[in-house]
Amino acid sequence: MTDRYLKLPLTFDTARLHADLKRLQPHNWLQHINQRAHNGGWRALPLRSVDGCLETIAVSNMDQTRYADTCYLTACDYLPDVLAQLKCPLHSARLMSLAAGEEIKRHTDNALSFKDGCARLHIPMQTHPDVTFTIDDHTVHFGQGECWYMNANYPHQVSNDSPLDRIHLVVDCTVNAWLSDLFHAAGYQEAAEHYKYGDPSITDENAPQVIAQLETMDTPAGIAIAQRIRSIWQSNRHR
Repeated sequence: MTDRYLKLPLTFDTARLHADLKRLQPHNWLQHINQRAHNGGWRALPLRSVDGCLETIAVSNMDQTRYADTCYLTACDYLPDVLAQLKCPLHSARLMSLAAGEEIKRHTDNALSFKDGCARLHIPMQTHPDVTFTIDDHTVHFGQGECWYMNANYPHQVSNDSPLDRIHLVVDCTVNAWLSDLFHAAGYQEAAEHYKYGDPSITDENAPQVIAQLETMDTPAGIAIAQRIRSIWQSNRHR
């Protein structure tokens, strides 16, 4: 087992997930901001966002204290209990919908993994066996009501070859002792592969762009990661 993805020992009531989904369907779902990764079929609804804003689904701030529940979440019956079962600091929480017959194209996210201290969890609320993730060229299906971790630093894509819209609750969490214990109880192991920058998506070619993006975030964690990447990149240039 590597760190591409991991099924966690948590399960949730699918009937109650569906009931909350029915409440939320009429609201204003937003097009995903990564326009290069989809053709219009990828939408999201913010349940926790920066300042509880309903007009953004971007994970644009790494300060956990800035994130607040939106009115969409507080109107739900079960989803607040689902999030309360995650005994770790929460950042963003969104419902992520991929329309039937659509795909999320291959892409990567930076500094978003258990090893980086920020883990992305998926809880499928509505799905089908013909919905598949391909993560670092390994294909997996996340089952309804289950809880899965995926390492978003790896190149990944999603295909929805089913007749249903696929809808996941996607939560970004700060790794703490509780989450670490849960991961290791589920058999988590770091990949044996060595990556120069500690992230398979970062190369000598795109390192300057990654550094600039991290510095734009203007957070202590982002600046520290940017400094580490710059040090490696500069040392490689002078070899």
